[in-house]
Amino acid sequence: MSDSPRQVETMVDIDFTQYVDVIKDWPEPGMAVCDISRLLEHPNVFHEAVVTLAKPLVEVQPNKVIGIEQRGLALGSAIAYYLGCGIVPARSIAYLPDDYERPVEYLPSSKFADRRLALVSESIDPGDRVAIVDDWLIQGTSVLAVSKVLEKLKAQVVGVACVINNMSETRRKLLGRPEVHSLIENLQTDILHPSD
Repeated sequence: MSDSPRQVETMVDIDFTQYVDVIKDWPEPGMAVCDISRLLEHPNVFHEAVVTLAKPLVEVQPNKVIGIEQRGLALGSAIAYYLGCGIVPARSIAYLPDDYERPVEYLPSSKFADRRLALVSESIDPGDRVAIVDDWLIQGTSVLAVSKVLEKLKAQVVGVACVINNMSETRRKLLGRPEVHSLIENLQTDILHPSD
């Protein structure tokens, strides 16, 4: 019986850098976003990305995954499914109606993070073991903000997963103990290293 294309693809190393794009000068000049759309739309690549990021998290036994909107939520949902966990969105309050009745915790604002992100506080129980999923960590500000909210809610961050990790060791230490698992380390892009 011959191997299906999916089986062959998942048995070889995938260069994930070929499936991500850095969109420069958006949402404003001097800024950038990581677009992982091509990684998500190729079934074999998406499958391998989910398995690669989820496997190390099995060991730390999370029972919840927080996906940071929007790309981290798409990837985090699949990782949560693989782990048998619940998924909790850290999402923009722009999508919440004014009369939304569930209690919401707003992530601490900063000049780096989306000031409008929030999560439903009753989705997190004291003692929960939480893995956080995002797409691209540069300063890691959104992940740090989520971890502060989780600390307030008496839950524990047991791991972080992302597509690209560009955090410095200094910033990484601010997270404390949880390991950061990524598909791509230290992506070289001139948006992070502007020429003089």
